[in-house]
Amino acid sequence: MKIQRIESRRDSRKQRVAAYARVSTEAEEQMMSFDTQVRYYTAYIQRNPQWEFCGVYADPGISGTSAEHRPEFQRMVADALDGKIDVILVKSISRFARNVVDAQRYVHGLKAHGVEIRFEREAISSFDASSDMVFNLLATVAQEESRSISENTKWSYRKNAEQGIRHMGNNRVLGYDEVNGELVPNDAAWMVKMVFRAYADGLPLVQIENRLRAAGAKGIRSGKPLSTDAILRILDNEIYVGDRLIQKRAPLNYLTKRPDHTVSFEQYYITDDHEAIIDRMTWERVRTRRKAQKNIKAQGVYKKSSAHFLYGLVFCGECGAPYKRRTVTSRNGESYKYWNCAERQKGKAGNGCKNRNIKETELLQAIAEQLGWNRVDVEHFDTEVMLRTVKRVEITGQGIHVDLVPIEKVS
Repeated sequence: MKIQRIESRRDSRKQRVAAYARVSTEAEEQMMSFDTQVRYYTAYIQRNPQWEFCGVYADPGISGTSAEHRPEFQRMVADALDGKIDVILVKSISRFARNVVDAQRYVHGLKAHGVEIRFEREAISSFDASSDMVFNLLATVAQEESRSISENTKWSYRKNAEQGIRHMGNNRVLGYDEVNGELVPNDAAWMVKMVFRAYADGLPLVQIENRLRAAGAKGIRSGKPLSTDAILRILDNEIYVGDRLIQKRAPLNYLTKRPDHTVSFEQYYITDDHEAIIDRMTWERVRTRRKAQKNIKAQGVYKKSSAHFLYGLVFCGECGAPYKRRTVTSRNGESYKYWNCAERQKGKAGNGCKNRNIKETELLQAIAEQLGWNRVDVEHFDTEVMLRTVKRVEITGQGIHVDLVPIEKVS
């Protein structure tokens, strides 16, 4: 009997080879190294006649401690598990992962699917019989290296913070440039001034957002109009009054790259550190209103951009709960707006408050009268002036009381 040998299809075809490249920062010299890696592996794989080039997967300027945050790495793994790659070339274990758990998980998972990983610097392959022990040792060393770098970086930040030094780096701030280590207002400072003055005058966030959009204001990173969240970040940033808070957040965990709240750290507040965009009086007015808004939230008022301008200003004079806007339809089919105590609206689930409901037209007229205005058409109510002037409205069984903002703050 004649036996004919038939080579397997896998042995007869070329090996499908890809490479993975990464640098951990976007510094110019690192990016040159990144480009060099990509060019090297492209040419290296294409020169081998036994290999089929499957591309270079590359994550520029991304930390290696967490594989979950590297999109190209994840795409490469998915393609490998999909049967599109046989061999992955990597410069070193530290380029592949600095987290031992990640490294072991991905190497073993890919190996189980018949995908080989070759580490050039360490000259090992995941298919080598003795690779597990060597690989685990080297991966542990890589993780320790990452921890050491993290600790050195934290030490450097801490020492700089003690001396009041904090550079913006790539984390640019709207309205400022960093020139020779000093913060200097730039041409975008007008947006910051508009935000602070409008908020100090009592305008709702949605109206401030609309004003900025109409004036052509845009964020420095996105190039898009400033959102309400961006406006709040501006309002809470002490940098605009000329101060600096150094070490605002807990240090990052070197593995998760998230703030580690178990670590104690010192904060340093520096007054008059640089040229201010906003005067201190405006800053204090904004702080007062921000504190008041937080207190209102604590009372159960969560104001959306679509909310009525009075929401968050009108409260029950009997139990302190906010008044909310409702719509009611009368027996003849006509609808009108009225306001009632949020606790009364809850019925038995509330605190038992029985304070009265009030029609919106009556409420607006009462506010207008206490502001000294003539009777007004509620459809042409001057909301901007009202919001700058009125601090709080309380409704009781006896009447409506309007608490005004002090005159020196209105002007």
